[in-house]
Amino acid sequence: MKSKKVAKKKRVKKAKKQVKPRSRKVKSTGRKVVRQAREHLDTTKQVSRQRICERMAHLLTRTSIVIYAAKPSDDYSATFVSDNVQKMTGFSYRSFVSSANFWIDHVHPDDRERVLSEVDRISEKDYYEYEYRFRHKNGHYIWVHDEMRLIRDSKGNPVEIVGYWTDITKRKELEIEIAARVDQLSEFMESANEGFALLDSKFDIISVNRFLLEKFGVKKEDALKLNYFDISDVAYESGRYEEYQEILATGRPRFYDDLVLPPAYGNRHVSAHVFKVGDCLGLIIKEVTEEVKQKEELRESSAHFHDLLEAANAGVIFQDTDGVVIHVNRQACEMLDVSKSELLGTRLVEVCNDLVNEHGDKLRTEDFPMTKVLQTGQPVQNVTVGIPADESGGIRWFLISAVPVVDHATGIMDEVLCYFVDITDQKYVEDQLAESEERYRQIFENCPIGIGISDAEGIVVTANKTMQRITGYSLTDFRKVKLADTFEDPVEREKLVKALHDSGQVVNYHVRLLRKDGTPYEAILNISCIEIGGKHYHQTMCHVDESDTP
Repeated sequence: MKSKKVAKKKRVKKAKKQVKPRSRKVKSTGRKVVRQAREHLDTTKQVSRQRICERMAHLLTRTSIVIYAAKPSDDYSATFVSDNVQKMTGFSYRSFVSSANFWIDHVHPDDRERVLSEVDRISEKDYYEYEYRFRHKNGHYIWVHDEMRLIRDSKGNPVEIVGYWTDITKRKELEIEIAARVDQLSEFMESANEGFALLDSKFDIISVNRFLLEKFGVKKEDALKLNYFDISDVAYESGRYEEYQEILATGRPRFYDDLVLPPAYGNRHVSAHVFKVGDCLGLIIKEVTEEVKQKEELRESSAHFHDLLEAANAGVIFQDTDGVVIHVNRQACEMLDVSKSELLGTRLVEVCNDLVNEHGDKLRTEDFPMTKVLQTGQPVQNVTVGIPADESGGIRWFLISAVPVVDHATGIMDEVLCYFVDITDQKYVEDQLAESEERYRQIFENCPIGIGISDAEGIVVTANKTMQRITGYSLTDFRKVKLADTFEDPVEREKLVKALHDSGQVVNYHVRLLRKDGTPYEAILNISCIEIGGKHYHQTMCHVDESDTP
Protein backbone atom coordinates (compact mmCIF):
# COMPACT_ATOMS: atom_id res chain seq x y z
CA MET A 1 0.00 0.00 0.00
CA LYS A 2 2.82 2.30 0.93
CA SER A 3 4.67 1.57 -2.27
CA LYS A 4 1.61 2.58 -4.29
CA LYS A 5 1.50 6.00 -2.61
CA VAL A 6 5.19 6.59 -3.28
CA ALA A 7 4.71 5.71 -6.93
CA LYS A 8 1.78 8.10 -7.22
CA LYS A 9 3.79 10.97 -5.73
CA LYS A 10 6.58 10.35 -8.19
CA ARG A 11 4.16 10.47 -11.13
CA VAL A 12 2.61 13.80 -9.89
CA LYS A 13 6.03 15.31 -9.37
CA LYS A 14 7.10 14.29 -12.85
CA ALA A 15 3.90 15.75 -14.36
CA LYS A 16 4.48 19.08 -12.58
CA LYS A 17 7.99 19.26 -13.98
CA GLN A 18 6.58 18.78 -17.50
CA VAL A 19 3.70 21.32 -17.01
CA LYS A 20 5.77 24.14 -15.53
CA PRO A 21 7.79 25.03 -18.64
CA ARG A 22 4.69 24.67 -20.77
CA SER A 23 2.84 27.08 -18.45
CA ARG A 24 5.66 29.61 -18.71
CA LYS A 25 5.53 29.29 -22.50
CA VAL A 26 1.70 29.81 -22.55
CA LYS A 27 2.01 32.91 -20.34
CA SER A 28 4.70 34.33 -22.57
CA THR A 29 2.61 33.68 -25.67
CA GLY A 30 -0.45 35.23 -23.97
CA ARG A 31 1.44 38.42 -23.09
CA LYS A 32 2.68 38.66 -26.68
CA VAL A 33 -0.85 38.25 -28.04
CA VAL A 34 -2.22 40.91 -25.66
CA ARG A 35 0.60 43.29 -26.66
CA GLN A 36 -0.11 42.73 -30.37
CA ALA A 37 -3.85 43.21 -29.77
CA ARG A 38 -3.21 46.52 -27.99
CA GLU A 39 -0.95 47.70 -30.79
CA HIS A 40 -3.63 46.76 -33.36
CA LEU A 41 -6.29 48.54 -31.30
CA ASP A 42 -4.18 51.70 -31.10
CA THR A 43 -3.61 51.58 -34.86
CA THR A 44 -7.36 51.02 -35.46
CA LYS A 45 -8.25 53.97 -33.22
CA GLN A 46 -5.76 56.19 -35.03
CA VAL A 47 -7.18 55.16 -38.43
CA SER A 48 -10.74 55.71 -37.14
CA ARG A 49 -9.85 59.18 -35.85
CA GLN A 50 -8.25 59.99 -39.21
CA ARG A 51 -11.30 58.75 -41.06
CA ILE A 52 -13.62 60.75 -38.80
CA CYS A 53 -11.55 63.88 -39.42
CA GLU A 54 -11.60 63.26 -43.15
CA ARG A 55 -15.35 62.66 -42.99
CA MET A 56 -15.94 65.86 -41.04
CA ALA A 57 -13.78 67.82 -43.49
CA HIS A 58 -15.76 66.32 -46.36
CA LEU A 59 -19.08 67.25 -44.74
CA LEU A 60 -17.95 70.78 -43.92
CA THR A 61 -16.83 71.25 -47.52
CA ARG A 62 -19.69 69.56 -49.38
CA THR A 63 -22.76 70.52 -47.32
CA SER A 64 -24.73 73.68 -48.06
CA ILE A 65 -24.63 74.62 -44.36
CA VAL A 66 -21.73 76.88 -43.33
CA ILE A 67 -20.36 76.18 -39.83
CA TYR A 68 -18.69 79.03 -37.95
CA ALA A 69 -17.34 80.09 -34.59
CA ALA A 70 -17.22 83.69 -33.38
CA LYS A 71 -16.28 85.85 -30.44
CA PRO A 72 -19.05 85.98 -27.81
CA SER A 73 -18.98 89.78 -27.47
CA ASP A 74 -17.68 93.09 -28.83
CA ASP A 75 -17.64 92.85 -32.66
CA TYR A 76 -18.65 89.16 -32.76
CA SER A 77 -15.96 88.60 -35.38
CA ALA A 78 -15.49 85.12 -36.82
CA THR A 79 -12.71 82.91 -35.49
CA PHE A 80 -13.50 79.95 -37.71
CA VAL A 81 -15.58 79.46 -40.88
CA SER A 82 -15.92 76.27 -42.91
CA ASP A 83 -14.46 76.33 -46.42
CA ASN A 84 -17.85 76.04 -48.14
CA VAL A 85 -18.58 79.66 -47.17
CA GLN A 86 -16.98 80.61 -50.48
CA LYS A 87 -19.64 78.71 -52.39
CA MET A 88 -22.36 80.60 -50.49
CA THR A 89 -20.90 84.12 -50.34
CA GLY A 90 -18.10 84.19 -52.91
CA PHE A 91 -15.59 85.04 -50.13
CA SER A 92 -13.01 82.61 -48.80
CA TYR A 93 -12.97 81.74 -45.10
CA ARG A 94 -9.78 83.82 -44.72
CA SER A 95 -11.77 87.00 -45.51
CA PHE A 96 -13.98 86.34 -42.49
CA VAL A 97 -11.30 85.49 -39.96
CA SER A 98 -8.66 88.02 -41.05
CA SER A 99 -10.81 91.13 -40.57
CA ALA A 100 -12.71 91.75 -37.34
CA ASN A 101 -15.46 93.79 -39.02
CA PHE A 102 -15.73 91.76 -42.22
CA TRP A 103 -18.95 89.98 -41.26
CA ILE A 104 -20.89 92.99 -39.96
CA ASP A 105 -19.62 95.26 -42.76
CA HIS A 106 -21.24 92.92 -45.31
CA VAL A 107 -24.61 92.75 -43.57
CA HIS A 108 -27.18 94.86 -45.43
CA PRO A 109 -27.20 98.45 -44.07
CA ASP A 110 -30.94 98.22 -43.41
CA ASP A 111 -30.42 95.04 -41.34
CA ARG A 112 -27.17 95.94 -39.58
CA GLU A 113 -28.58 97.78 -36.55
CA ARG A 114 -31.21 95.08 -35.95
CA VAL A 115 -28.63 92.29 -36.26
CA LEU A 116 -26.26 93.89 -33.73
CA SER A 117 -29.07 94.49 -31.24
CA GLU A 118 -30.45 90.98 -31.62
CA VAL A 119 -27.14 89.12 -31.41
CA ASP A 120 -26.67 90.59 -27.90
CA ARG A 121 -29.73 88.61 -26.81
CA ILE A 122 -27.92 85.29 -27.18
CA SER A 123 -26.79 85.55 -23.57
CA GLU A 124 -30.42 85.37 -22.38
CA LYS A 125 -30.98 81.73 -23.38
CA ASP A 126 -27.55 80.83 -24.81
CA TYR A 127 -29.32 80.38 -28.15
CA TYR A 128 -30.61 82.68 -30.88
CA GLU A 129 -31.59 82.62 -34.53
CA TYR A 130 -32.44 85.35 -37.01
CA GLU A 131 -32.39 86.21 -40.68
CA TYR A 132 -30.71 89.01 -42.57
CA ARG A 133 -29.24 89.99 -45.91
CA PHE A 134 -25.54 89.52 -46.64
CA ARG A 135 -23.65 91.11 -49.53
CA HIS A 136 -22.22 88.50 -51.93
CA LYS A 137 -18.82 89.04 -53.46
CA ASN A 138 -20.55 89.68 -56.80
CA GLY A 139 -22.38 92.65 -55.28
CA HIS A 140 -25.89 91.24 -54.88
CA TYR A 141 -27.44 90.32 -51.53
CA ILE A 142 -28.39 86.86 -50.35
CA TRP A 143 -30.72 86.03 -47.46
CA VAL A 144 -29.06 84.10 -44.63
CA HIS A 145 -30.63 82.14 -41.77
CA ASP A 146 -28.21 82.42 -38.83
CA GLU A 147 -28.64 80.01 -35.92
CA MET A 148 -26.15 80.12 -33.05
CA ARG A 149 -25.43 78.75 -29.59
CA LEU A 150 -23.33 80.32 -26.83
CA ILE A 151 -20.67 78.02 -25.35
CA ARG A 152 -19.73 78.64 -21.70
CA ASP A 153 -16.89 77.25 -19.56
CA SER A 154 -17.34 75.33 -16.30
CA LYS A 155 -17.75 78.63 -14.43
CA GLY A 156 -20.48 79.88 -16.75
CA ASN A 157 -18.32 82.42 -18.56
CA PRO A 158 -18.95 82.86 -22.31
CA VAL A 159 -16.21 81.19 -24.36
CA GLU A 160 -17.38 81.43 -27.94
CA ILE A 161 -20.38 81.38 -30.24
CA VAL A 162 -20.87 78.35 -32.49
CA GLY A 163 -23.46 78.46 -35.24
CA TYR A 164 -24.32 77.84 -38.82
CA TRP A 165 -25.61 79.77 -41.84
CA THR A 166 -27.97 78.55 -44.53
CA ASP A 167 -28.83 80.37 -47.75
CA ILE A 168 -32.60 81.05 -47.70
CA THR A 169 -32.67 83.45 -50.64
CA LYS A 170 -35.08 81.32 -52.67
CA ARG A 171 -37.39 80.92 -49.68
CA LYS A 172 -37.37 84.66 -49.00
CA GLU A 173 -38.05 85.47 -52.62
CA LEU A 174 -40.96 83.04 -52.50
CA GLU A 175 -42.25 84.65 -49.29
CA ILE A 176 -42.05 88.08 -50.90
CA GLU A 177 -43.89 86.76 -53.94
CA ILE A 178 -46.55 85.14 -51.74
CA ALA A 179 -46.94 88.36 -49.71
CA ALA A 180 -47.39 90.31 -52.93
CA ARG A 181 -49.98 87.81 -54.10
CA VAL A 182 -51.78 88.03 -50.75
CA ASP A 183 -51.85 91.81 -51.09
CA GLN A 184 -53.15 91.47 -54.63
CA LEU A 185 -55.79 89.01 -53.47
CA SER A 186 -56.81 91.31 -50.62
CA GLU A 187 -57.02 94.25 -53.02
CA PHE A 188 -58.99 92.10 -55.46
CA MET A 189 -61.45 91.03 -52.76
CA GLU A 190 -61.97 94.60 -51.61
CA SER A 191 -62.54 95.88 -55.14
CA ALA A 192 -64.58 92.91 -56.38
CA ASN A 193 -68.23 93.21 -57.38
CA GLU A 194 -69.04 90.08 -55.42
CA GLY A 195 -69.25 89.47 -51.71
CA PHE A 196 -66.48 87.57 -49.92
CA ALA A 197 -66.78 86.31 -46.34
CA LEU A 198 -64.70 84.03 -44.12
CA LEU A 199 -66.17 81.99 -41.26
CA ASP A 200 -64.27 80.17 -38.53
CA SER A 201 -65.00 76.56 -37.57
CA LYS A 202 -67.91 77.72 -35.41
CA PHE A 203 -69.27 79.77 -38.34
CA ASP A 204 -68.53 83.11 -36.68
CA ILE A 205 -67.80 85.80 -39.28
CA ILE A 206 -64.11 86.71 -39.09
CA SER A 207 -63.70 88.59 -42.39
CA VAL A 208 -65.97 90.28 -44.89
CA ASN A 209 -65.24 92.53 -47.88
CA ARG A 210 -66.43 96.04 -48.54
CA PHE A 211 -68.85 95.10 -51.33
CA LEU A 212 -70.87 92.82 -49.06
CA LEU A 213 -71.01 95.40 -46.27
CA GLU A 214 -72.15 98.18 -48.61
CA LYS A 215 -74.60 95.90 -50.41
CA PHE A 216 -76.48 95.04 -47.25
CA GLY A 217 -75.84 98.22 -45.26
CA VAL A 218 -73.89 96.62 -42.41
CA LYS A 219 -70.89 98.07 -40.57
CA LYS A 220 -67.82 95.87 -40.42
CA GLU A 221 -67.56 95.93 -36.62
CA ASP A 222 -71.19 94.79 -36.38
CA ALA A 223 -70.72 92.05 -38.98
CA LEU A 224 -67.70 90.63 -37.11
CA LYS A 225 -69.90 90.13 -34.04
CA LEU A 226 -72.32 87.85 -35.91
CA ASN A 227 -72.51 84.13 -36.38
CA TYR A 228 -73.49 83.28 -39.94
CA PHE A 229 -76.49 81.22 -38.80
CA ASP A 230 -77.78 84.05 -36.59
CA ILE A 231 -78.67 85.91 -39.77
CA SER A 232 -81.45 83.51 -40.70
CA ASP A 233 -83.26 80.77 -38.75
CA VAL A 234 -84.20 79.16 -42.05
CA ALA A 235 -80.58 78.18 -42.49
CA TYR A 236 -80.94 75.62 -39.69
CA GLU A 237 -84.27 74.32 -40.95
CA SER A 238 -82.93 73.87 -44.50
CA GLY A 239 -80.14 71.59 -43.30
CA ARG A 240 -77.39 74.01 -44.33
CA TYR A 241 -75.76 73.88 -40.90
CA GLU A 242 -75.07 70.15 -41.34
CA GLU A 243 -74.01 70.75 -44.93
CA TYR A 244 -71.47 73.38 -43.86
CA GLN A 245 -70.11 70.98 -41.24
CA GLU A 246 -69.75 68.38 -43.99
CA ILE A 247 -67.78 70.86 -46.11
CA LEU A 248 -65.38 71.41 -43.20
CA ALA A 249 -65.06 67.66 -42.67
CA THR A 250 -64.64 66.55 -46.29
CA GLY A 251 -63.32 69.64 -48.07
CA ARG A 252 -65.91 69.21 -50.84
CA PRO A 253 -67.36 72.63 -51.79
CA ARG A 254 -71.04 73.31 -52.37
CA PHE A 255 -72.86 75.82 -54.49
CA TYR A 256 -76.23 77.28 -53.56
CA ASP A 257 -77.81 79.01 -56.50
CA ASP A 258 -80.78 80.61 -54.72
CA LEU A 259 -80.80 81.48 -51.03
CA VAL A 260 -83.44 83.88 -49.76
CA LEU A 261 -82.34 86.34 -47.08
CA PRO A 262 -84.69 87.35 -44.22
CA PRO A 263 -86.85 90.53 -44.41
CA ALA A 264 -84.20 92.51 -42.49
CA TYR A 265 -82.06 92.24 -45.62
CA GLY A 266 -84.86 92.87 -48.10
CA ASN A 267 -85.81 89.25 -48.99
CA ARG A 268 -83.03 89.29 -51.54
CA HIS A 269 -81.92 86.25 -53.48
CA VAL A 270 -78.25 85.38 -53.36
CA SER A 271 -76.04 82.59 -54.64
CA ALA A 272 -73.26 81.26 -52.45
CA HIS A 273 -70.21 79.22 -53.31
CA VAL A 274 -69.08 77.65 -50.02
CA PHE A 275 -65.66 76.00 -49.77
CA LYS A 276 -63.08 75.01 -47.19
CA VAL A 277 -60.15 77.36 -46.48
CA GLY A 278 -57.81 75.71 -43.99
CA ASP A 279 -59.92 75.25 -40.86
CA CYS A 280 -62.38 77.91 -42.01
CA LEU A 281 -65.13 78.31 -44.58
CA GLY A 282 -64.97 80.75 -47.45
CA LEU A 283 -68.07 82.14 -49.08
CA ILE A 284 -68.42 83.92 -52.39
CA ILE A 285 -71.81 85.61 -52.30
CA LYS A 286 -73.51 87.21 -55.23
CA GLU A 287 -76.91 88.83 -55.32
CA VAL A 288 -79.00 87.01 -57.90
CA THR A 289 -82.39 88.58 -57.28
CA GLU A 290 -82.65 89.77 -60.84
CA GLU A 291 -81.28 86.51 -62.17
CA VAL A 292 -83.90 84.54 -60.22
CA LYS A 293 -86.61 86.69 -61.71
CA GLN A 294 -85.15 86.10 -65.16
CA LYS A 295 -85.02 82.35 -64.55
CA GLU A 296 -88.65 82.38 -63.50
CA GLU A 297 -89.56 84.18 -66.68
CA LEU A 298 -87.52 81.73 -68.74
CA ARG A 299 -89.18 78.77 -67.05
CA GLU A 300 -92.58 80.26 -67.77
CA SER A 301 -91.76 80.55 -71.44
CA SER A 302 -89.68 77.76 -72.93
CA ALA A 303 -90.64 79.18 -76.29
CA HIS A 304 -88.82 82.37 -75.43
CA PHE A 305 -85.71 80.33 -74.61
CA HIS A 306 -86.05 78.55 -77.92
CA ASP A 307 -86.32 81.88 -79.76
CA LEU A 308 -83.19 83.15 -78.06
CA LEU A 309 -81.23 80.14 -79.25
CA GLU A 310 -82.58 80.42 -82.74
CA ALA A 311 -81.70 84.10 -82.89
CA ALA A 312 -78.16 83.57 -81.63
CA ASN A 313 -75.47 84.50 -84.14
CA ALA A 314 -73.64 81.27 -83.35
CA GLY A 315 -74.19 77.57 -83.71
CA VAL A 316 -75.46 76.03 -80.47
CA ILE A 317 -75.66 72.30 -79.77
CA PHE A 318 -76.56 70.51 -76.54
CA GLN A 319 -75.64 66.87 -76.08
CA ASP A 320 -76.11 64.48 -73.17
CA THR A 321 -73.37 62.62 -71.33
CA ASP A 322 -73.52 59.83 -73.93
CA GLY A 323 -72.62 62.34 -76.66
CA VAL A 324 -76.12 62.27 -78.18
CA VAL A 325 -77.44 65.58 -79.56
CA ILE A 326 -80.57 66.68 -77.67
CA HIS A 327 -80.94 70.24 -79.00
CA VAL A 328 -79.57 72.19 -81.93
CA ASN A 329 -80.38 75.66 -83.24
CA ARG A 330 -80.94 76.75 -86.80
CA GLN A 331 -77.53 78.48 -87.11
CA ALA A 332 -75.73 75.24 -86.25
CA CYS A 333 -77.61 73.34 -88.93
CA GLU A 334 -76.81 75.96 -91.55
CA MET A 335 -73.13 76.11 -90.62
CA LEU A 336 -72.75 72.32 -90.65
CA ASP A 337 -74.95 71.98 -93.72
CA VAL A 338 -77.16 69.34 -92.14
CA SER A 339 -80.82 69.26 -91.16
CA LYS A 340 -82.03 69.27 -87.56
CA SER A 341 -83.45 65.76 -87.99
CA GLU A 342 -80.00 64.51 -89.10
CA LEU A 343 -78.45 65.79 -85.88
CA LEU A 344 -81.06 65.15 -83.16
CA GLY A 345 -80.66 61.74 -81.55
CA THR A 346 -77.25 61.12 -83.15
CA ARG A 347 -73.71 61.42 -81.87
CA LEU A 348 -72.08 64.60 -83.22
CA VAL A 349 -68.71 62.88 -83.69
CA GLU A 350 -70.36 60.44 -86.11
CA VAL A 351 -72.10 63.11 -88.18
CA CYS A 352 -69.06 65.39 -88.31
CA ASN A 353 -66.42 62.74 -88.89
CA ASP A 354 -64.30 64.71 -91.37
CA LEU A 355 -63.16 67.57 -89.12
CA VAL A 356 -59.56 68.82 -89.39
CA ASN A 357 -57.43 70.77 -86.94
CA GLU A 358 -55.96 74.21 -87.63
CA HIS A 359 -53.02 72.60 -89.45
CA GLY A 360 -55.33 70.73 -91.82
CA ASP A 361 -54.75 67.30 -90.25
CA LYS A 362 -57.73 65.03 -89.58
CA LEU A 363 -59.07 65.54 -86.05
CA ARG A 364 -59.13 62.43 -83.92
CA THR A 365 -62.40 61.63 -82.13
CA GLU A 366 -60.76 61.96 -78.70
CA ASP A 367 -59.61 65.49 -79.63
CA PHE A 368 -63.14 66.77 -80.31
CA PRO A 369 -63.88 69.59 -77.80
CA MET A 370 -67.16 67.89 -76.76
CA THR A 371 -65.37 64.56 -76.20
CA LYS A 372 -62.75 66.23 -74.01
CA VAL A 373 -65.44 67.84 -71.86
CA LEU A 374 -67.17 64.48 -71.42
CA GLN A 375 -63.87 62.87 -70.44
CA THR A 376 -62.57 65.56 -68.09
CA GLY A 377 -65.61 67.55 -66.98
CA GLN A 378 -63.62 70.70 -67.76
CA PRO A 379 -64.50 73.41 -70.32
CA VAL A 380 -62.61 73.56 -73.60
CA GLN A 381 -62.36 77.05 -75.08
CA ASN A 382 -61.65 78.48 -78.53
CA VAL A 383 -60.52 75.46 -80.55
CA THR A 384 -60.06 76.08 -84.27
CA VAL A 385 -61.66 73.33 -86.34
CA GLY A 386 -62.20 73.05 -90.09
CA ILE A 387 -64.83 71.26 -92.17
CA PRO A 388 -64.08 70.50 -95.84
CA ALA A 389 -66.62 72.56 -97.78
CA ASP A 390 -66.27 71.10 -101.27
CA GLU A 391 -64.22 68.79 -103.44
CA SER A 392 -61.93 71.64 -104.49
CA GLY A 393 -60.25 71.54 -101.10
CA GLY A 394 -61.94 74.57 -99.57
CA ILE A 395 -62.40 74.51 -95.80
CA ARG A 396 -64.87 76.34 -93.56
CA TRP A 397 -63.24 77.26 -90.30
CA PHE A 398 -65.01 77.44 -86.94
CA LEU A 399 -64.01 78.55 -83.45
CA ILE A 400 -65.56 76.01 -81.10
CA SER A 401 -66.02 76.05 -77.33
CA ALA A 402 -67.61 73.35 -75.20
CA VAL A 403 -68.58 73.61 -71.54
CA PRO A 404 -70.15 71.20 -69.05
CA VAL A 405 -73.69 71.92 -67.88
CA VAL A 406 -73.88 70.92 -64.21
CA ASP A 407 -76.96 70.17 -62.16
CA HIS A 408 -76.50 72.54 -59.21
CA ALA A 409 -78.52 70.29 -56.94
CA THR A 410 -76.27 67.27 -57.46
CA GLY A 411 -73.11 68.88 -58.78
CA ILE A 412 -73.04 66.33 -61.57
CA MET A 413 -72.61 67.17 -65.24
CA ASP A 414 -75.70 66.13 -67.20
CA GLU A 415 -75.18 67.95 -70.50
CA VAL A 416 -72.48 69.49 -72.68
CA LEU A 417 -73.07 72.83 -74.40
CA CYS A 418 -71.17 73.35 -77.64
CA TYR A 419 -71.20 76.73 -79.38
CA PHE A 420 -69.25 77.85 -82.40
CA VAL A 421 -68.85 80.73 -84.85
CA ASP A 422 -67.68 80.84 -88.44
CA ILE A 423 -64.16 82.33 -88.62
CA THR A 424 -63.37 81.42 -92.22
CA ASP A 425 -62.74 85.05 -93.21
CA GLN A 426 -60.69 85.69 -90.07
CA LYS A 427 -58.61 82.53 -90.66
CA TYR A 428 -57.94 83.67 -94.21
CA VAL A 429 -56.69 87.04 -92.93
CA GLU A 430 -54.50 85.31 -90.32
CA ASP A 431 -53.01 83.05 -92.98
CA GLN A 432 -52.31 86.05 -95.16
CA LEU A 433 -50.60 87.80 -92.24
CA ALA A 434 -48.47 84.71 -91.63
CA GLU A 435 -47.46 84.69 -95.29
CA SER A 436 -46.70 88.40 -95.06
CA GLU A 437 -44.50 87.83 -92.03
CA GLU A 438 -42.66 85.08 -93.87
CA ARG A 439 -42.12 87.38 -96.85
CA TYR A 440 -40.74 90.07 -94.52
CA ARG A 441 -38.39 87.52 -92.99
CA GLN A 442 -37.17 86.53 -96.45
CA ILE A 443 -36.65 90.19 -97.37
CA PHE A 444 -34.73 90.75 -94.12
CA GLU A 445 -32.50 87.74 -94.64
CA ASN A 446 -31.78 88.34 -98.30
CA CYS A 447 -31.53 92.14 -98.36
CA PRO A 448 -28.26 93.27 -100.03
CA ILE A 449 -27.79 95.84 -97.26
CA GLY A 450 -26.57 94.68 -93.87
CA ILE A 451 -29.34 94.88 -91.26
CA GLY A 452 -28.90 94.29 -87.54
CA ILE A 453 -30.92 94.81 -84.37
CA SER A 454 -29.25 95.49 -81.03
CA ASP A 455 -30.46 96.24 -77.51
CA ALA A 456 -29.74 99.34 -75.43
CA GLU A 457 -26.53 97.75 -74.11
CA GLY A 458 -25.09 97.33 -77.58
CA ILE A 459 -25.61 93.56 -77.74
CA VAL A 460 -26.68 92.33 -81.17
CA VAL A 461 -29.99 90.45 -81.04
CA THR A 462 -30.11 89.47 -84.70
CA ALA A 463 -28.44 90.27 -87.99
CA ASN A 464 -29.13 89.28 -91.56
CA LYS A 465 -26.79 87.30 -93.78
CA THR A 466 -25.42 90.41 -95.48
CA MET A 467 -24.45 91.95 -92.13
CA GLN A 468 -22.74 88.72 -91.13
CA ARG A 469 -20.86 88.63 -94.44
CA ILE A 470 -19.79 92.28 -94.16
CA THR A 471 -18.50 91.99 -90.59
CA GLY A 472 -17.29 88.41 -90.61
CA TYR A 473 -19.27 87.80 -87.40
CA SER A 474 -21.80 84.97 -87.15
CA LEU A 475 -24.91 85.41 -84.99
CA THR A 476 -23.17 83.42 -82.26
CA ASP A 477 -20.12 85.70 -82.53
CA PHE A 478 -22.28 88.83 -82.42
CA ARG A 479 -23.83 87.81 -79.11
CA LYS A 480 -20.38 87.56 -77.54
CA VAL A 481 -19.19 91.06 -78.49
CA LYS A 482 -20.38 94.61 -77.97
CA LEU A 483 -20.83 96.95 -80.88
CA ALA A 484 -18.37 99.38 -79.29
CA ASP A 485 -15.62 96.82 -79.94
CA THR A 486 -16.30 96.91 -83.70
CA PHE A 487 -15.31 100.59 -84.08
CA GLU A 488 -11.79 101.42 -85.20
CA ASP A 489 -11.90 104.67 -83.24
CA PRO A 490 -13.84 104.48 -79.90
CA VAL A 491 -14.37 108.27 -80.10
CA GLU A 492 -16.42 107.74 -83.26
CA ARG A 493 -18.63 105.32 -81.35
CA GLU A 494 -19.23 107.93 -78.64
CA LYS A 495 -20.12 110.56 -81.25
CA LEU A 496 -22.56 108.19 -82.93
CA VAL A 497 -24.26 107.28 -79.63
CA LYS A 498 -24.62 110.97 -78.76
CA ALA A 499 -26.09 111.77 -82.16
CA LEU A 500 -28.52 108.89 -81.78
CA HIS A 501 -29.49 110.06 -78.30
CA ASP A 502 -30.01 113.65 -79.42
CA SER A 503 -32.11 113.05 -82.52
CA GLY A 504 -33.43 109.51 -82.09
CA GLN A 505 -31.87 108.40 -85.36
CA VAL A 506 -28.67 108.57 -87.41
CA VAL A 507 -28.73 109.05 -91.19
CA ASN A 508 -25.85 108.36 -93.60
CA TYR A 509 -23.22 108.27 -90.87
CA HIS A 510 -19.75 107.60 -92.32
CA VAL A 511 -17.52 105.58 -90.04
CA ARG A 512 -14.60 103.14 -90.11
CA LEU A 513 -15.34 99.77 -88.51
CA LEU A 514 -13.42 96.59 -87.80
CA ARG A 515 -14.25 93.15 -89.06
CA LYS A 516 -13.88 90.04 -86.91
CA ASP A 517 -10.38 89.47 -88.34
CA GLY A 518 -9.38 93.04 -87.41
CA THR A 519 -9.35 94.54 -90.91
CA PRO A 520 -10.93 98.01 -91.15
CA TYR A 521 -13.59 98.99 -93.66
CA GLU A 522 -15.60 102.10 -94.56
CA ALA A 523 -19.33 101.93 -93.84
CA ILE A 524 -22.39 104.16 -94.03
CA LEU A 525 -24.77 103.59 -91.13
CA ASN A 526 -28.46 104.47 -90.82
CA ILE A 527 -29.74 103.78 -87.30
CA SER A 528 -33.25 104.21 -85.95
CA CYS A 529 -34.98 103.39 -82.66
CA ILE A 530 -37.67 100.70 -82.79
CA GLU A 531 -39.90 99.02 -80.23
CA ILE A 532 -40.48 95.26 -80.12
CA GLY A 533 -42.65 93.66 -77.48
CA GLY A 534 -42.56 96.81 -75.35
CA LYS A 535 -38.74 96.99 -75.34
CA HIS A 536 -36.55 99.52 -77.14
CA TYR A 537 -33.98 98.43 -79.71
CA HIS A 538 -31.74 99.99 -82.37
CA GLN A 539 -32.09 98.93 -85.98
CA THR A 540 -28.90 99.45 -87.98
CA MET A 541 -28.63 99.40 -91.77
CA CYS A 542 -25.02 99.10 -92.92
CA HIS A 543 -24.00 99.94 -96.48
CA VAL A 544 -20.49 99.28 -97.75
CA ASP A 545 -18.82 99.34 -101.11
CA GLU A 546 -19.24 95.79 -102.46
CA SER A 547 -15.62 95.86 -103.64
CA ASP A 548 -14.62 96.27 -100.01
CA THR A 549 -16.64 93.23 -98.90
CA PRO A 550 -14.84 89.89 -98.59
